[in-house]
Amino acid sequence: MQDPAAPSSVAPATAGLTALPAAPRGGVLGTPRGQIALAVVFWVVSGATAAGALLLLRQSEFPSSTQRIIAHYAAFGVPTLFILLSIVMLLVGSIRWALLGPRAVAGEHLGNMELRRDLALISERLLLSETAKKVAFRREDVDLLHRTIRQDIAEHDFNAAMVLVEALGSFYGQLPEAEAFRDEIRKMRAADQEAKVEEGVLEMDRILSRHDFAGARREADRLTRLYPDAHGTDGLHEWVDRAKAQYKTDLEADFIEAKDRGEIDKALDLMTRLDKMLTPTEAEPFREAAREVFAKKRDNLGLQFKLSVHDKEWNTAVSVGEEIMGKFPNSRMADEVRELISVLRSNAKGGTPPSSPSTQQSTPPANTPPPQG
Repeated sequence: MQDPAAPSSVAPATAGLTALPAAPRGGVLGTPRGQIALAVVFWVVSGATAAGALLLLRQSEFPSSTQRIIAHYAAFGVPTLFILLSIVMLLVGSIRWALLGPRAVAGEHLGNMELRRDLALISERLLLSETAKKVAFRREDVDLLHRTIRQDIAEHDFNAAMVLVEALGSFYGQLPEAEAFRDEIRKMRAADQEAKVEEGVLEMDRILSRHDFAGARREADRLTRLYPDAHGTDGLHEWVDRAKAQYKTDLEADFIEAKDRGEIDKALDLMTRLDKMLTPTEAEPFREAAREVFAKKRDNLGLQFKLSVHDKEWNTAVSVGEEIMGKFPNSRMADEVRELISVLRSNAKGGTPPSSPSTQQSTPPANTPPPQG
């Protein structure tokens, strides 16, 4: 009996379930599995009766062939009937097994259709119940959103926080609270971006101190791409261009000063670095100065080679001769060094120097004129 104090809304939710029709019970033979088993039984009975009929016909004598034929037809009629029944039951059971499963009974699919309709009705009512839950727990949901937004802001996950703020304003109608969160996120994001831009600018300064202008430009590209609206990203590329131009100007001045002072090795090092930064047009004014530096370097090496051979300092002579061949391979001085280098290497390894060396061997190669062009 139903409790009169129970809410009336419970009755509609359970009415569909109580009205479900009872599934018909057809026993084991009404299931696909039972029908296939019955087909096997019919097949066995057919075989047994056929074997008994064949044994009986072999032991019997018939006065005429007509009687023999009639007896055969009569004897094998029963096994044939069982075989046909077995085939029918096997086909019916297999088809129902494939469609309804091994334990389905006749009329069960009708009950399943009714059950599906009742479940659909219950699902609709549950959806209404979920909406009611959202209304009932509205304050708890809003508090949870507030806590989650605060956590995302603390973790600097501003994009995720902004998504929740939009839900807070549009779905729950908390417009003032959502706008306050937006202002806070904008300020926090601006401060976070400013700190990251400042860190990137310091990194650019370290890169520029190494005169790695390509690396500094890549860092400037990264900062402007990640923080296009942040304060401090304007003018980063111009900063790199100014630093590069200043470095090039300093190299040019230092190169001319080193050349004028006769600091040939320093001038050569500055000229090598300057050559990587100048275009052919920009390098044109320095070509004559570069020729002078190369000529002085070649003359210095030639003099050092001559003194080393004269003083029989074979290791020094070999080292200076290899430097001449490496830096001035196409000069006449390099050709003359090549003629002597094998003898000098032998002497440097402890061999006996020639007892009466020729004038060409005992005299260091003459200085060649400065290269033209």
